[in-house]
Amino acid sequence: MKIISISPRYCLWTLICSVPLLGLAAPSFAQTRVSLQDAIRKALDSRASLKAEAARVSAAEGLEKQAHFFANPIFQFENENLHPGQTYSRDVDTYAFFTQPIDVLGKRKERIEVAERAVGRTEADYELAQRQVVQSVKLAYWAARGAQENRDLLNATVANFQRIVDYNSAQLSVGAISEQDLLRVQLEGERLNITARLAGIEVTRTRVELLRQTGQIDFAEVVLTEPLDAEKTDLDTLELQQVLDQRAEVKVARAALQEAEANSRLQDVSARPDLDLIYGFKRTQLVDATTGVNTAVAGVRMTLPIMDRNQGNRAAAGAEVRRQQQLLEAAEASVRADYYSALQEYELRRTEVVETLQPLRQHAANISQIAQAAYIQGGTDLLRLLDAERARLDAGLAYVSGMVEYQQSIANLQAAEGATQ
Repeated sequence: MKIISISPRYCLWTLICSVPLLGLAAPSFAQTRVSLQDAIRKALDSRASLKAEAARVSAAEGLEKQAHFFANPIFQFENENLHPGQTYSRDVDTYAFFTQPIDVLGKRKERIEVAERAVGRTEADYELAQRQVVQSVKLAYWAARGAQENRDLLNATVANFQRIVDYNSAQLSVGAISEQDLLRVQLEGERLNITARLAGIEVTRTRVELLRQTGQIDFAEVVLTEPLDAEKTDLDTLELQQVLDQRAEVKVARAALQEAEANSRLQDVSARPDLDLIYGFKRTQLVDATTGVNTAVAGVRMTLPIMDRNQGNRAAAGAEVRRQQQLLEAAEASVRADYYSALQEYELRRTEVVETLQPLRQHAANISQIAQAAYIQGGTDLLRLLDAERARLDAGLAYVSGMVEYQQSIANLQAAEGATQ
């Protein structure tokens, strides 16, 4: 029978090569799996701040409904010539009439328009809040996804490196290596353990932040499933005018300006007189008559805007219009700067991923393979192999960090363009 001899160095090489495969080991099936769209939908359904903004819209719609109603009539009942000893039905004058405010000078129309503009502004505020929540969830998701990837990679590296430590401990026991070499390997293993524990802390921190952004009140373990290399194709960019039309900040500023202009028109017409129509019934006791006489009452009451012509409110409304015009210009300028900054960052991050991070990871893997082959043949020492493995790990961590920043740059660009999700 032929006996096949396997070198201990070959066994070590086999263990080291298994690191990348074990680094992507699946987590526990009991944990909830969450994609990016799952997180966004959960945030839009659960965030209390969004529900509060939706309540503002409902309140504005209620005020709009109220603005459509006509003023209620006023009923007035009076008795005159009351004194002791009189007969009420014969000696007392009785008045009963209604006063109906009427709007023939355009005040109701302007009130309705102001209320409608207020609804438009609150709806724009709600849309802005939604888009801000979506962006914050995306940024938090990718930060947590990168932390999860780093933790998995480091945990797998620690588990496999412990086998290297055990192997070198066995080598020392038979005198194949020096104690100094074992101490160096153990020191490297301790460094990896510390880094892995810190990565676990970072996973918890970013996971809690993600769940907070999605509006959760419990912070259970979750597994984020979105691939880090998603959306590697070039994104279609928009023209600046399209961006200005889509951005919620500009919509809010425009809606606020329209509301201010409507209020300015309302304050102008509020300086006009108020008109009331009076109609009713009067029963009067005539001289030398035994019964009262029933007559009709009709009239018009009008305020006279002599002293108060609503000057202060009109001036304040005009100033508010000018203020909102300046705020609109500021919002458009901010959107332009935000868009160009986000577009440039995305292009730089994409170039970094394609031209730097991917080649870096591939070069580190090649160097590691060369070092492994040389170690098998005895052409290099253990420390050079460890340096090569450390370089591969560092390149993997750098790739994860770069991909997280790349995905976040996509989220920032989509937010700068005014994308809904």
